[in-house]
Amino acid sequence: MIDSQLALPFQETSYDIIIDIFNVLEKKFGLLSNSKQRFVDLGSGNGQIILYSALHYSISSTGFEIDKNLIEETKTRIDSLRKEKSIKSKRLKHIQVKNKDFFTISLKDYDYVYIYSLPTMQRFLTHLFQTAKNGAVIISHKYPLKGFRSILELFHTLDSHNEKETIHTYFYHRV
Repeated sequence: MIDSQLALPFQETSYDIIIDIFNVLEKKFGLLSNSKQRFVDLGSGNGQIILYSALHYSISSTGFEIDKNLIEETKTRIDSLRKEKSIKSKRLKHIQVKNKDFFTISLKDYDYVYIYSLPTMQRFLTHLFQTAKNGAVIISHKYPLKGFRSILELFHTLDSHNEKETIHTYFYHRV
């Protein structure tokens, strides 16, 4: 058995890249606001991606996170936004944060799956991607998903630039 928490350390995705990712999902993969579509972030860290998904698209947004401190940080952020009592804060009801090792879950209920996975961990992900429904979009931040040709088809690559580097995000269809 692997120690998931050590294997996949938390690394925050920049807000600009999150905006770019969701623009691609909307334009190329049919992401719709106020729809029945479901989004999941595997290793959701401080919750910024599921917060963005829920607040900007008002869709069901679930985060699986193993680190209890990061879950508490996410819940604190949600509570803080609820206190603002804005129109968008009502969309927070679409968010769920679950303290669970994502290596043990099923993806059958999700239309969009976000993951930041180090290449060394990808060999443990086959069973996870096999549970995704056909047509689900798998978004892999920074690293391509290698060794999954029988179940994932690369559909699009997003190149985002910052002052130091070009960061790639890969969009796959579950076939």
